[in-house]
Amino acid sequence: MRCEKCDGKIVGGCCTKCGALQNGNQIKEVEIDKNEDLKLYNKDFDIINQNKNLFLIFIFGPLYFSYRGYLLLGTVLGIVDYLLLYYLMNNVLNIVIFIFGPTLVFILYMLINRLFYVIFSNYICLSIDKYKVKKTKEKNPKNYKSILKKHKHNKYYFILTLVVYFVLITLFVIVRGIKNGLL
Repeated sequence: MRCEKCDGKIVGGCCTKCGALQNGNQIKEVEIDKNEDLKLYNKDFDIINQNKNLFLIFIFGPLYFSYRGYLLLGTVLGIVDYLLLYYLMNNVLNIVIFIFGPTLVFILYMLINRLFYVIFSNYICLSIDKYKVKKTKEKNPKNYKSILKKHKHNKYYFILTLVVYFVLITLFVIVRGIKNGLL
């Protein structure tokens, strides 16, 4: 038997070429959402995927990772950011600081640094989320969707990172003050 629409072969009441059924209905392709699991795992997936949170990233910088629930990454990058700024202000840029002043150097550093975070932060967060979803699927292949639905990013990590960040900076300043004889 042949299809009336496209002259394709009909097998089991359905055209193999265009998908038309003998009763006149049409079989349509169902589009599968490849990011369905990520959307279950991360409730803000669409915002992150479409880069609608750039201002938030620009303000938080390395602490954005803690805000997204990655305590270790946010803490480490925050400390590295502070140490890099300290190093640049004290060692590398003495000539530039002398000519332009420390305020301009600080502003330029912050702009370049924050633009770096704006460009790469969402990609890094989504990559980590993909890895975690993959591991969850491997560990629990039967009920991984319910586990992904239950996952919530802990926003308290951000506050904890701020506390750790400021404690370490305070300790660093105290040690430098003692070393230089100021305290």
